[in-house]
Amino acid sequence: MNYLKKHNGLILAGILLIICFLLYFTNMGSYPFIDTDETKFVSIAKEMLNNNDWVNVKLNGENLFEMPPFVFWLINSFCIMFGKISNEAVRFPISYCSIFGILALFLVLKQILTKTYSLIVSFILLTSLGFVVFARLATNDILFTVFTMVIILSTYLVIFSKNEKKTTFCWFCIYLFTAINTLCAGLLGFLLPLFAILTMHIFSGNLKEIIKPKNILPGLVIFLLLVLPWPIIMTYKYGLVFIKDNLQAYNLFNYISIKNMLITIGIFILGFSPWAFSFLWILGQKLKDTVMSVFSYFKDNSQEKLKEKWKKLSKVDKFLSLNTIVFFTALIFALLYGAKYTYLILFLIFPAACLSGHYWYEYIIKKEHDKSIFFATMIPNLIFIICSLIGIFGHNILNTWIFQGLSHLLIPLIIIFFVIPVISIFAVLLKGRIVPFTANIILMISLSFVITPTIFNFISLNSGENDLINFANIANKEKVELAAYIPSKKYSLVYYYDKPVIFHKNNDIKWLKEYINTNKQAYIVVEIKDMWDIEENKIIYTLLDTGKRYCLIKYMDPELLKKEDTEEPQIILY
Repeated sequence: MNYLKKHNGLILAGILLIICFLLYFTNMGSYPFIDTDETKFVSIAKEMLNNNDWVNVKLNGENLFEMPPFVFWLINSFCIMFGKISNEAVRFPISYCSIFGILALFLVLKQILTKTYSLIVSFILLTSLGFVVFARLATNDILFTVFTMVIILSTYLVIFSKNEKKTTFCWFCIYLFTAINTLCAGLLGFLLPLFAILTMHIFSGNLKEIIKPKNILPGLVIFLLLVLPWPIIMTYKYGLVFIKDNLQAYNLFNYISIKNMLITIGIFILGFSPWAFSFLWILGQKLKDTVMSVFSYFKDNSQEKLKEKWKKLSKVDKFLSLNTIVFFTALIFALLYGAKYTYLILFLIFPAACLSGHYWYEYIIKKEHDKSIFFATMIPNLIFIICSLIGIFGHNILNTWIFQGLSHLLIPLIIIFFVIPVISIFAVLLKGRIVPFTANIILMISLSFVITPTIFNFISLNSGENDLINFANIANKEKVELAAYIPSKKYSLVYYYDKPVIFHKNNDIKWLKEYINTNKQAYIVVEIKDMWDIEENKIIYTLLDTGKRYCLIKYMDPELLKKEDTEEPQIILY
């Protein structure tokens, strides 16, 4: 017992590791790469590795100047270790970074506050839907989230710690991970942490700490040594084209709109499920007070007076204030760019988990916020139950009319979205405080461990991705040119086809007519819904294969068609 008490932090970290493994690593290779983001990233990594070119970031033979190379270096390093490019090799470093982020969160919060609080926040973060999904996908979304999270956590330690050696090490981590984050996500990987760090230090009255020579000079050397080589090489090779494309990628006017802001909020709520409702409900109750207190805090903005105010706050209030600053800083960036850069929305889950974790902690330990947690638990669980009932009683109709393979999800749907929410609702009604929290964790573990591969395969089947994979393999086997007459670039074709794919950006039927007549051996991927348009324009083609959403066609000789039309049908006698 003494050993358990002495090493309970290590034991809790071990429990987190086990749950992370169940959530992020199981069945990792049992589903194909998800189109389009994951196939885009793995296609770039594959091209970089095959060409043995670790400087240029290329997709389908074209330079992508706005995409920094770190994520592809990381993926390819693990592919070399595994000996091949595979689903497991490509996804493994992403899942590994997810675990690193969860452990960093637990260890830092344990130092700042308590083990129980840090455990609750860690469970909320690691079981949020956004983390469960993106920790299994080979994109830079989790990498940006984890690296930015480590930067913010290091800043918390700088602000809270009085140990000079620890503070120096934390500043080293801030500059190191900011450099890596910039190589991972570009300019936003630098700007978001910068604004968050500046605002937190202003709030705490410690702005002078940032510009101290002992902190800034070594940090800048580390940052510049890591970040500058790649853009210098690229600028030397491509000149102003590289700089122009990089700056254009972050042009606000390309992305900012009310529609994109609403999409951003929707993605955040979905990504923070099943904890989003508790966060939004409590935030709604406290939002006015929080905003007013922050504004009043900043009224007298001299650093000396802000420092005095900071000293009067309790440790918990300090932590919540810093998290509120991080959340709203990240929210501004997400609303401006989020529809384009998903990782900005995903990062919002981190400060949201810290804030909602505080209220769950007070609900479980201090027996507060009963009303808020009651409504926040009842609403999503009722939604889950309604969805499961629709699946139970309507799966035959949906399976026939809309989807394929829905019947395979029926039993997990009943267990996960009916049984667990019912238990959670009864627990809240009976005031079993730990049960609703645990039910959310069990729900997400079940979702990931039991049916995540099934869901991903279900998405691949009904989105037509399986068609694209099949058509790319057919074109490889026949060693022919492959083109795509589809409204958006589907990178499954790029990854699974051995040569560059010819994409037509605009759905111009004249282009297809000209292409099919001038490239008579080429195979062309078209959407099934466009076949009527093709028939109307009297494009003569041979249908090679048909899938769920797409079909594969090629040129047909008109003379051969006339011959087929004039042939008399054969009479078969039995």
